[in-house]
Amino acid sequence: MSNASVEVVEYVEALARVQSEVLRSLPELGTSLASIVRRARAGQLPKDGAIASGIEYSVHGNGCLFVSVDGQEIDVDFLVNGTPVFDAWRIERFSSSRGVTPGCTAEELIRECRLMVSSGALEEANEGWFAMKGEADTADQLIGRGQG
Repeated sequence: MSNASVEVVEYVEALARVQSEVLRSLPELGTSLASIVRRARAGQLPKDGAIASGIEYSVHGNGCLFVSVDGQEIDVDFLVNGTPVFDAWRIERFSSSRGVTPGCTAEELIRECRLMVSSGALEEANEGWFAMKGEADTADQLIGRGQG
């Protein structure tokens, strides 16, 4: 796997884990991680907080920064329909938060994401903004594509 492929896969796996944990810990969000932004704006949740498992969150603009117990920063924005989306900057930020020196450029990350779109593992929601295709098996699709 290329450095770009590894970085994208690891970000998407971390996002899937955070999404699962947050939705399990905050059932009032229903099935949409984007509900955290709507509820914070409505004053139903604090803008900055933590869930029982220790994941911290900070709502910003159209998105939310999640910080895992071990310090991994998973930043995500949301489309109007609630789809979580990410770009190369968010992948780079995630890698840096793990103490990993980015092994590729933003352009290489975008190119890798687009390869994953071609293979059906990701969707390009807007120019340079990507989304997980299927929450349950996205990581498996990404890993399978990278090993081919």
